[in-house]
Amino acid sequence: MLALAACTTEQAGVPAAQRGPLTSSTSQPPSPSTSAPPPSVSRPRDLAMSGVRPCDLLTPDQQRKFGVDDQPRTNDDQTLQAQSCYFDSQKLRTKISISPLTSFGIERFQPRKVNGEVRPLTIRAFPAVEVFTETIETIDMFCVVVVDVAAGQAVHVNYGEDGLRPHLGRSEVCRRAAEVADVVTGNLLAR
Repeated sequence: MLALAACTTEQAGVPAAQRGPLTSSTSQPPSPSTSAPPPSVSRPRDLAMSGVRPCDLLTPDQQRKFGVDDQPRTNDDQTLQAQSCYFDSQKLRTKISISPLTSFGIERFQPRKVNGEVRPLTIRAFPAVEVFTETIETIDMFCVVVVDVAAGQAVHVNYGEDGLRPHLGRSEVCRRAAEVADVVTGNLLAR
C-alpha cells in the first residue's frame, strides 16, 4: 500500500479518489456514478465495458511489443471496483495494468478528485485524462491514462516501473501509458 503526503492511493499505481486537501494520507474508493461527461465532450461512439475481460485487451503480439514477458494475471481491484489485468516485464522492469470500469467513469479522475496532476488528452477521438502522481525517489514512478468510453464507464490504463533505476521519468511513463491506452482503445473499437 502506498500512502504518502503527495500520493494517496489504495494500491500502488492507482490514483484514488480523495477527500480533503492534497496532503491527506487517507483515501476513499470512488463511489458509483452514472453522470456523463460535460456536454461539450463527445465520443466517436459508446463502447460498453460490461463483460469485457481485461486480459483480452492486449493481444499476444501487442504484449510482446510492450515487452511483456510474464503470463498476464487478473485480480479484483477494490479501489477501481473492477477486475484488472496485470502485464509485467521482468526484463524491462515495468508493469502495465488495464481495468475496464463500469462502476464510474472519467469524472472520478478530475482535478481535486484524485491525488495527482491531471492533464486532458484525446485517445482515438475519445476524451481521456492523464494522471501523474509525484513520488519520492525510492518509489516506482507510474502514470495513469483513463479513457472515457461511455457514460459512467472508462478504461483505466496504468504504466509503471517495477524497481527500475534510474527512473524512466514522468514524460516517458506517461507517454507509454498513453501508447498502451491507444492500443487498448483500438482493440475495443475493433470488437
